[in-house]
Amino acid sequence: MIKGIWKDYFTFSKKERNAVFILLVILAATIVVPYFVPEKKLRITIDEDLQQQLDKYLAQHPRDTQAANVVSDSVPANSKSYELFRFDPNTLDENGFRKLGLGDKVIHTLMNYRNKGGYFKTPDDIRKVYGLTKSDADRLMPYIKIASSENKQTAYEENKPTTYKEDKQPGENSHEQHNSYKKININTASADEWKALPGIGEVLSNRIIKFRNMLGGFKSIEDVRKTYGLSDSTFQLIKPHLVLKDSAQ
Repeated sequence: MIKGIWKDYFTFSKKERNAVFILLVILAATIVVPYFVPEKKLRITIDEDLQQQLDKYLAQHPRDTQAANVVSDSVPANSKSYELFRFDPNTLDENGFRKLGLGDKVIHTLMNYRNKGGYFKTPDDIRKVYGLTKSDADRLMPYIKIASSENKQTAYEENKPTTYKEDKQPGENSHEQHNSYKKININTASADEWKALPGIGEVLSNRIIKFRNMLGGFKSIEDVRKTYGLSDSTFQLIKPHLVLKDSAQ
């Protein structure tokens, strides 16, 4: 009985055998024929007259040749131009920071920090500026030059009143010189009163008052020292003439 079942499955009629044979022939043809049929290749032709005209034009315009060799994606689409130069972050103005490629928000943060009495002591301090990216900080640091003590002395010379003599004459009594200045209340003194002190000019007097207003009044005489641009040597000169009184008194 089992043998009869196998016979039913594997016994073909003449038509079925012919159909199987044709299928095998077609299958063999699809496998073998591609090996004997050559691939159709794309032939590229060049217009020789047009190529000669192009070569002649590029020979006459070498700049266009250089531009043609530039990779189009070598420069990011959002790249911005900037100029690098030596600068002091404690004195550079807003336009200078813009030339360095900084955005308005970062520049505003920088100026606000300086106006509040902030001071950059080392080039690495620039990394502390909020919003300044690491790549921008790395780009700027090699060009940062913090003013030395000699530069601060120069700034002091520029801001001191012309009537003040820094160099003592032989035999001059420094104590008498100090007593020649009027004491002022650091929380109520006007710009003119500040300018009357040794080493304080128009710029420093305005900075001191602006800094005082920002703080809501000085809490101690030492607070005056924190004014941006006021050197320690100048502060020591004016300190004996400063008094702290409540503005309400």
